[in-house]
Amino acid sequence: MARLLVLLAVIAAVWVGAAAAILPCERMTQMIVPCAPYLTSHVAVPGVGCCNGVRALPGIAQTHKDRVVICKCLKIVAGHFPGIDNKRAMGLPRLCGVRLNFSFSPSTDCDK
Repeated sequence: MARLLVLLAVIAAVWVGAAAAILPCERMTQMIVPCAPYLTSHVAVPGVGCCNGVRALPGIAQTHKDRVVICKCLKIVAGHFPGIDNKRAMGLPRLCGVRLNFSFSPSTDCDK
């Protein structure tokens, strides 16, 4: 009986951890999707919704692990928007008035 409880506890911990890892990508998508028109050169300047999402990034990128997860999520989200202008993507934080403690481009090694 004790082994069964330990096994269930381990399974629950793994399941909760997997769910927690998925949540940031959903959040990233919600934060970055408003930037798609700017990043794909359909509008000249990023909108308020886009900049609000970009400004929220420093608050969730507190640790190296956070930044790795965010980077990987951004790569996934970016893959759904063909035609992203990399120069616009790299300059977006500056245009939104925020300084990030990490950078992002398609060639970024997220694990570093």
